[in-house]
Parts: sequence; structure tokens; C-alpha cells
Amino acid sequence: MKKLVRAYFEEAKWFHQGYVPSIEEYMRVALVTCGYTMQATTSFVGMREVVSKEAFDWVSSDPLIVQASSLVNRLMDDMVSHEIIR
Repeated sequence: MKKLVRAYFEEAKWFHQGYVPSIEEYMRVALVTCGYTMQATTSFVGMREVVSKEAFDWVSSDPLIVQASSLVNRLMDDMVSHEIIR
């Protein structure tokens, strides 16, 4: 949650300063603000006794599958946002 809020704050600073980040800066923050990692983590909470500490440790280590899913999620969201704005 802290990582997500910090990333939202970074985007808010960019907006208020009129700053346009490089693609590398944007993707570093945007992959967090898409919320996929947070969703993957909190989905374990609903599993109650089935989930273990190891599962939370695994998802907190930002595994490749979560990174890739975040990328797909962010790009899909950005494409839809672009179509709406146009």
C-alpha cells in the first residue's frame, strides 16, 4: 500500500509541476499505479487459511509474472484512456 501511495504522489507532483516524464520514469511509476501488484497481494487475503506467509513473501518479491501482468494491465489501461481522450 505504501508503494502504491508513493507512486500516486509522484504522479500528482508531475501533474502539478507540468512535468512530462521520460518513458523510463513513467513506466517505473505507472507499473505501480496500475494497481495490479496491490490487487494480487490483497487477493491472497480472501483465501484465509489456504494462503501462507510464503505466498505473501513471494508476491512481495515482485516476481516476473506479476511484473508482466502489471505491464499488460498498464498498457491496456493507457490505450483505453488514449481512445477516450481523443
